[in-house]
Amino acid sequence: MFEKIKYESSLVKKWFAQTESNENLNEPGVIDIVLELMHHFDIKSNKRLLKRFEKLDYAKTFFEQETLRDVVSKGKFLRGTFGAALKDFWESPDYDKDLFKDGLKIAEETKKDFNLTEKEKKFWAAIFAEHDLIHFFFNLKNTSMGEISVITFTIAKSFRRSFFTIIFFALVGAFLEFLRNPFSLIRLRWNVRKVHSLNLHHHDIFKLIWKAYRNGKRCPWMLSINWHDRLHEPLHIVKKDLGLDVNSDFTFYKQMEKELEKLNWWIEYGKRTAYQQQILVGRLVKNNGVPFKILP
Repeated sequence: MFEKIKYESSLVKKWFAQTESNENLNEPGVIDIVLELMHHFDIKSNKRLLKRFEKLDYAKTFFEQETLRDVVSKGKFLRGTFGAALKDFWESPDYDKDLFKDGLKIAEETKKDFNLTEKEKKFWAAIFAEHDLIHFFFNLKNTSMGEISVITFTIAKSFRRSFFTIIFFALVGAFLEFLRNPFSLIRLRWNVRKVHSLNLHHHDIFKLIWKAYRNGKRCPWMLSINWHDRLHEPLHIVKKDLGLDVNSDFTFYKQMEKELEKLNWWIEYGKRTAYQQQILVGRLVKNNGVPFKILP
């Protein structure tokens, strides 16, 4: 039992280590850990989800179709349609790799117990597409806060132990950080007040998760929608029909991303010499308090 807990903790720690070291979380190193997390934690829950999915009318044709990503990559769509926008999204630098296929190949070559049936592979590909669609529709970035928002949104409709474990560790980590240094953000807000306001608090992660979960509850289950049939429809019609704009509000997430950008700037600032810091603050003031990328 102890060894199992130790192994599961190490998996989650690896995921968080990757999120901290990668600006773009849609990278092979991260996705390999995600596949390992899903394989270890979600064997039972994915089987339950698959059974639930197979009860849908859509499932009768789903397993005979190509994956959504393959259909979109090969298709031609009019400007303004859902298909055209999704194709642009999947061709953008952050999403241009089919990481499910890449990660699956690595997992099958390196992990002897990683065996999925063809039906399971197609369903897992749909799970990855669901993840990307949440990023796409709600403009959530490939950052740690963006990923936490996506997985929290997801488990509101379909519980997965891997996602729940990541969220749990994120909350515990935030709480422990507060216990270790409860006044760190207060001091930082006071120290930088003349340059710009920093509206960031230790409890923000709890608020972020609650709002993402509520958004997920209000919106339809992404896996239940036949996206193939809607590719040629105008994007705004698809969003309106599904109530995605009306039933979701990621305003707080967007505010938090801006505040974290400021925080990360000050963290990088703290690594520089006193002379470099003086120059950086001068540039920040001239930039009206808007953070800029600090080069190594």
